This record gives sequence, structure tokens and C-alpha cells, in this order.
Amino acid sequence: MTVPPGPQPAGAQPARTLRGKYGVIDYDAVAVNRTFHDHECHYYDQRFAIVHDAQTARQAVAEVEGLLGRRLVAGERVLDVGCGTGYLAAGIRRARPDVDVVGSDLSSGMLDRARAAGAWPLVQGDATGLPVRAGSVDLVVARGVLHHLPDVRAALAEWRRVLRPGGAVVLLSEPTPQVEQHGAVVVRLLFAVLRSGELPAEEHGWEMASMASNLHVFTAAELADLARAAGFAQVELSTSDFLDTLLITASYVTWGRAPAVARLVPWRTADALARLLDRVVVHRLLPERFRHTVVGVLR
Repeated sequence: MTVPPGPQPAGAQPARTLRGKYGVIDYDAVAVNRTFHDHECHYYDQRFAIVHDAQTARQAVAEVEGLLGRRLVAGERVLDVGCGTGYLAAGIRRARPDVDVVGSDLSSGMLDRARAAGAWPLVQGDATGLPVRAGSVDLVVARGVLHHLPDVRAALAEWRRVLRPGGAVVLLSEPTPQVEQHGAVVVRLLFAVLRSGELPAEEHGWEMASMASNLHVFTAAELADLARAAGFAQVELSTSDFLDTLLITASYVTWGRAPAVARLVPWRTADALARLLDRVVVHRLLPERFRHTVVGVLR
């Protein structure tokens, strides 16, 4: 795919504030996200139970195709916005080498990791000003990206700009308010069990940066309204996930606070089991309003 420079976001990014141990901090949300993800890239896959292999590749393709309602087509041009370490960009390329996949991310560190995982080509850019020509992409995929962006509507409008007529955006893993509430219970329990003391100042700073990089939670209806405001005519969003997100929260905290304990846990196997239980049990019994992520397709 050719990727000539596209328009850059106009104006300064809105300032944010964060209240923490060291008082109220004003910060540039984009700069914090770039800096934090350049740091997080070194442990992201470990804490999120990601292994870049054929199994993960099949899983990534299944997630996209399941929401899209069809198989990916040979020669189709796919843009993975906020590709991170390459879960989708590298995974789709590994499972479907006949599909043209480009990964884009704000963080150079994440792009380095994605490249090592097998994703290529890769471009660095802001999700609200992609270095991609208008109308040149068949499919945009984005996994857990919008909640990091200061201007969600502008990002969605930009993703619509790069789509060809008839193209679609597949959204995965955008957090709902419930995941914060339920995840907080898991975190408190783990802190008690692991008997975690106060973190050193530097590590505490990265914890603050992690909080500052997560700007939003969404209900499906709220995200649908933003998508329509960005110009999408067909919006199909729902909620998903419950046990899997709690398991990943536990993994993230345990690796951060007690890595010796984390090494004893078969996180990947546990993640697969949690996904299975979500699919065959939880999604049938738990009302959508209690689930943890927003997923769906925009056209």
C-alpha cells in the first residue's frame, strides 16, 4: 500500500488533568500516550498474554471476520490503526499473507515491536491525521485504540476519510464503564493477596502515566453517537467480554507487582479458557450492559 502524507490534526491537542499522589498534573494527552507506550512496549505482550505465533494469528483473523460477518478477501487493503505490538497487523499478515496489511501507531517503540513480530509495512502517525491517502483502504481495524485518543470523533472521521466507498471500520476492545468498576475489585484483591507495598517513585510515575493514557470509557450507545457524528451511516455496535478482561487485568497487575508469582501462572492457557467461557456461557447469560468492551462495525 502506498502511504503518502495525509493531513495532520489542526490546532493544539486539549490539555488534560490528572489527580494523583503528587497532586494535580496538567498534561498533553498525546505526548503522554506516546511516551507511555514507548515504555509499555517492552512488557505489553507479556502482561496481555500475547504470543505472536500461528495460534494468535488465527485468533486475530477470527475476531475481525466474526465482527465483519465475512472472510477477508485476497488483495484487500487493511489498515491497523494503533497497531501496538502487532496483534492484528502481524497476526493477519501471518494467517493471511494474501491480504495487504499496514500497521500505524503513534509510538515508535510499539512499531519496533510490531516489526519484530512480523508486521510490515508500518507507518508512524497520529490516529487523527493518518499518513494515508483518502479512499485507499478497504478495511480499518482498531483494537483498544479510541479510548486513548483526546478527540474520538475526529479520529473516526479520519478513519472514514481513508476508506474506499463500501469500506468498513472494525472496532474491538473499547472499554465500558463496567470494566473499570469490576477491574478495580480485581486490583484491590490482588494488592491484598500479593501484599504489595508502595512502589518506588519511578514505577509510581509510570503507573500515573498508564492512568493518564486512558482517556475514555464508552457505552455502545455513546460510541455509536460519536460514529454517526463522524459521518458513518451504518453503525453496528454491541458489548462483549467479561472473564477475559478480568483475567488480563489480573495478569497486568501480577506481572507489575509480583513477577515471580506471575511466572508460575499459565496466562495464555487461562486467557484461552476465559475467552471460551465468555463465548459459550457468559455471553448467553450476562446482559450486555454488564460486559466490558464495545465491539462492532462502522460503515
